[in-house]
Amino acid sequence: MMLNACNAFRCTGGPDLPMKVVDMFGCCLPVCAVNFRCLHELVKHEENGLVFEDAEELAGQLQMLFSKFPDPAGKLNQFRKNLRESEQLRWDESWKQTVLPLVMDT
Repeated sequence: MMLNACNAFRCTGGPDLPMKVVDMFGCCLPVCAVNFRCLHELVKHEENGLVFEDAEELAGQLQMLFSKFPDPAGKLNQFRKNLRESEQLRWDESWKQTVLPLVMDT
């Protein structure tokens, strides 16, 4: 997959939970995504990517991400590491950690 070789990618989709983000995460490619109501379900700011409000904030984020590239101590590599580690959490484990506590509280 070509995404696996990328350090940056521009998704032209609208404000929804695009499958491209899931594809990028599957390749351990962090994202910078424009903020909208349900984005937090997928993109965890400062964990697997960054969330921005406007072009100026995005420009600052891109500058920060690539300022230390390809230094392994940089944010981009930290986000990639977080994505690799999150892959290890399987569906049933995720359900037990995320959904089960909500169901048990009701």
